[in-house]
Amino acid sequence: MEPQMNEKPAIVCPGPENASLLTHQQNHQSEAIWNGEDPGPLTCRGRFKEMANITMQDNRVIDIIKLVGLEGLFRAPSKGIDHCLITALVERWQLETHTFHLPHGEMSITLEDVEVILGLPIDGEVLIGLTAVEDGDWKQLCIELLGFKVSVNDNTTLVGQRILISCLVQRIAEPLPHDATEMQIHQYARCYILALLGDKIFMDKSGDRVHLMFLEFLRNLCRPQQYSWGSGCLAWLYRELCRASQKDASQIGGALELVQYWAWARLPFLCPRIEPPPGSDDGPWPKAPLAFKWVRVPSPKSRPSGMALIYYREQLVRMQPGQIMWQPYEADLGRLPAFCVAGRDTWTARVPLLCFCIVETHHPGRVLRQFGLVQERPDHVVYDHRLHRIDLRGKVEKNCREEHGPYILTWGMRQQRLCHAPPQIGEIPRDHAYYRWYRPVTQKYVDRNRAKLDIMAYQKLYCVHGPAEKQQ
Repeated sequence: MEPQMNEKPAIVCPGPENASLLTHQQNHQSEAIWNGEDPGPLTCRGRFKEMANITMQDNRVIDIIKLVGLEGLFRAPSKGIDHCLITALVERWQLETHTFHLPHGEMSITLEDVEVILGLPIDGEVLIGLTAVEDGDWKQLCIELLGFKVSVNDNTTLVGQRILISCLVQRIAEPLPHDATEMQIHQYARCYILALLGDKIFMDKSGDRVHLMFLEFLRNLCRPQQYSWGSGCLAWLYRELCRASQKDASQIGGALELVQYWAWARLPFLCPRIEPPPGSDDGPWPKAPLAFKWVRVPSPKSRPSGMALIYYREQLVRMQPGQIMWQPYEADLGRLPAFCVAGRDTWTARVPLLCFCIVETHHPGRVLRQFGLVQERPDHVVYDHRLHRIDLRGKVEKNCREEHGPYILTWGMRQQRLCHAPPQIGEIPRDHAYYRWYRPVTQKYVDRNRAKLDIMAYQKLYCVHGPAEKQQ
């Protein structure tokens, strides 16, 4: 007679068994969920509909977008965000490692993902500058660089140095006149680029504003300096993921389209069915980053009701090694524009990521399988809680370039800080030293119901097939 599995599995430990790595687990969202305090889906901040309705066809502006290194971001299609998918991933994000802790190891969004998916440049100067104007008059800066005046009595359009994105969108809704001067063209272009940056990669939790401090990098549009928009985007996103992963968090900003595309590429079982193109031929690949690949994925509102937070939690806890695409871009790299692979030599750099006051660390050595390399036990990371406490609140006069000088120097040495390892051939076995290290230090389960279902399925597999197949 077939052995019966236990109806009530033994006491389940979500992990970690060894607290040497995840030292802040007690403050994590998953800890609250496990203890029956499920806050539900996060609110994902973004203004995708507004920018999606603006079609920029003026070559004078497009040429400027190319000059500043943002052609990829400009070409990337806007896509509605699946709040439940983002939430399920955030629940597995660990601020100590800047990685998602999944059943088969750590995974992360890296410099490679930023450049390939969004076409943002990696090489260049970090996004560091002053967070205040010399005379403290941001309204005057709006006149000078954006070409419009914020009235003295208007306390809504501009709050501190954060401006409403809707005002920028309104400014660019009307096309440029054919006889526009160079100054007018540049002001118009800055409005568009600033709205694009706020909409796609630097959205904060207000959901409707963008920081004017980014105008520092758009001042000279004749011969603009080349900046690492990709590393700045990733720094901002890491900070948002870290904050959203903590108890009591209810919303998240940053490049959430990047997170969604990352999940669809590397964990394709989470991607909805891509609607077929009209006709049978896709045609040539446009001069767009990989984000264009998912332009025909239906919006979250049109997906089946089963695509909910509980569904994603179950999919993540039950995922199998064969469902992971460790290197999903290899077949596409040859047809992507040059700006999507220009920084390939620095994708595995162990470097600080900077964006004004924000400093977050890039840990490619923890996810070497994403680069086709053998994954051994990674180096121990030291979580610097001091850096996570540094933000713009109450520090608008700070000179971030002076404060973060050592990290800027380290970024400049990125070519000397690359990860090296032999190529990975096939899957690493379950008894590999990496897994023996990983299992005790990770947090395996998020909620009790998914844990029990997983253990019951595991018991059934063990009873039916025996320990030999269970080990495969």
